[in-house]
Amino acid sequence: MKILLKRLQLEWPCWLTVSFFALLPFRRLAEIPLSVFALSLPFLLRNAEHRERVRRVSFIVIPIFLCFWIPMVVSSFDSYMPQKSWGSSIAALRFLAAALSLSVFLQTDSARWRVIRWTSFMLVFWAIDSFVQLIFGSDLLGIDMHPDRLNALFVQKYQFFGPTLAMLSPLLLEHARRHWPVWAWVTAFSLTLGAVLIAGMRSGWLLMGLVMVVYMWLMFRRDNRELRKFSLSIPVFAITVIIASYLVSPLFQARLEQSLILQQGSHAALDEASAYRMPIFRTSLVMFKHHPINGVGVRAFPSAYMEYAEPDDFHIRNSGGVSGATHAHNVVLEVMSDTGTIGLVAMVVGFILVLGLWRGMKPALRNEAFPFALALALMLFPLNSHFALYGTYMSSLIWMLFGLWAACIDTNSGPPKTDA
Repeated sequence: MKILLKRLQLEWPCWLTVSFFALLPFRRLAEIPLSVFALSLPFLLRNAEHRERVRRVSFIVIPIFLCFWIPMVVSSFDSYMPQKSWGSSIAALRFLAAALSLSVFLQTDSARWRVIRWTSFMLVFWAIDSFVQLIFGSDLLGIDMHPDRLNALFVQKYQFFGPTLAMLSPLLLEHARRHWPVWAWVTAFSLTLGAVLIAGMRSGWLLMGLVMVVYMWLMFRRDNRELRKFSLSIPVFAITVIIASYLVSPLFQARLEQSLILQQGSHAALDEASAYRMPIFRTSLVMFKHHPINGVGVRAFPSAYMEYAEPDDFHIRNSGGVSGATHAHNVVLEVMSDTGTIGLVAMVVGFILVLGLWRGMKPALRNEAFPFALALALMLFPLNSHFALYGTYMSSLIWMLFGLWAACIDTNSGPPKTDA
């Protein structure tokens, strides 16, 4: 019992991090572990060693966070929904606190890989659970399939399942690449790809395409000799999984057929093929045109949309004139519409700082940070449809992953240096 309590005392941050990922499907329960990390920061600062670690990591983390946070604050002054914008801006400080706490709690390699290992098992369960739901109509926990999409554990929030599994797939694939046999890596990739495809969210499909390209490139590295012979087989496995998914999943068939409407070339076909995202994109640009400096305000997009959308807008008409789109569905357009040019410039500066952090890390530490960095790159890939960047779900996931990346920073040889 004493050994178990001692292990729990040492490992609780790892399990709390795993619980964050495990709770993502269940409304806002993932806020609990994130908030615990945020509230832990004042207690960590009471220890001299931890305080020094936080001070050194802050040289990197705080400037990057400010690129996210300052535009939020500036956009709040004349927001279409001031209370919502100010509330979101103030509440966002918990992301910084949580990221700094993670950089202390998970600074050892063993702690981070314990998180990755158990998160990998969870992702495998998600994928298997989705196939069970497709075949039997309900998943392993008895959750019925949503009428519109395969939802697995995500219940009513079906749109989050496929993209989230794709975004977190680097954690599974990196653990499999380094610790599992070659056949297990291929199985993990195929299982994840198949689950994302049958989920029916095309943003997840694109992310898995990017994952496939990245891993085909990685196979030619020296430390991947065993996997290298499988590099050319990845497209074969991918095509096989795509065909199998098409044959077994009516949802996949419907979404693929909807995408092929794009070949007609008309504006109406483009709207339908994009699930009527094009009116949202156009309205986002109109918002930016009318509020070029600091945007319409963080999380104020729904209110501004009612003013700037076209009179016959599909989303307003579909709601009976009550509401429109909730966010821009693209990370760049959301930054432009919500926070204006200030947000756009800050995003570019933030990207430069992140790139400098990556380039300034030692190769061994860069290798440790790779699964988190790739997951973040997938989340923020600009040529895709996105969840709300400033929404709780997306922001929490971004800063938890960035906190895990920050935990890889070496502070033993002085303040961190970057090429930025």
